[in-house]
Amino acid sequence: MAAPDEIAAEPLARVAESGRGASRAAGAARADVGAASPAAGAPAQPTRLLTASLARDPVLDVALGSALLETAGLSAVPLFRIGRPAPTFSFGRLDRILPGFPAAVATAREHGFAPTLRVGGGRAAAIHDGAISFGIAQPADPLSTTGERFEWLAALVLGALARVGVVAQRGQLPDEYCPGDWSLHAGGIKLSGLSQRVKRDATWTEGLLLVTGGARARAVLEAVHAQLALPLDPATVGAVEDLTPGVTVDDVARALRDELSARGPVSEIPLDAPTLAIAARLRGRHEVG
Repeated sequence: MAAPDEIAAEPLARVAESGRGASRAAGAARADVGAASPAAGAPAQPTRLLTASLARDPVLDVALGSALLETAGLSAVPLFRIGRPAPTFSFGRLDRILPGFPAAVATAREHGFAPTLRVGGGRAAAIHDGAISFGIAQPADPLSTTGERFEWLAALVLGALARVGVVAQRGQLPDEYCPGDWSLHAGGIKLSGLSQRVKRDATWTEGLLLVTGGARARAVLEAVHAQLALPLDPATVGAVEDLTPGVTVDDVARALRDELSARGPVSEIPLDAPTLAIAARLRGRHEVG
């Protein structure tokens, strides 16, 4: 297992270039296969589902992930979150030490994106109200590895995308934003990326999925990457709707929930006051001055 308090960002082999356009029936068949044979790294069932979002305060919304990680070790039951974010620009640890970081933060704000410091590993990434944020908080399991947890979440998202007609694959595209082998792409477009944080008693594996508004994300990513002097191929920035015209955020959120339910019982829960209080306490960790 990974060392305590390790920040992990992605580690596996590249997968071949993707195509586009699977049928919904094919996606459902894929989900059935996943449900029939649970992968290593899958959470114990049932899974609690949290769909609350704190979009009015993007920094607090990001801090909620840290709060779920902090409390995950206190429960034997995993918690999966599906969120609807406000325009947020997420910076990683390595971004903060670059000379262009202050200018990059200012640029993100000028484009209407709240700058935040991310929970897991990775580099600069942008989301907005056309995206979905998701993650799973689990108590530590000595039999589960970092790679297996990545694999489980990647399979879940790939299954959800298949349900809306997109055949996506895992692997890094040349000069993509927030590069890593746990990127999910189709048709040369990065749709999602995964990251993970591991503590002694719990883990948090999360991701972002851009559904609509690829051009809006591309504009801010190009501007911020220029300030950070990081490579970016604008053609790799896009959204699910570029591959499945007419798809909505609600469609993909429903597909993600259905894919989760296909793997075992799911019980939706509200955001409770103690968890919100922990998020408020941790908010400063994710705030950019």
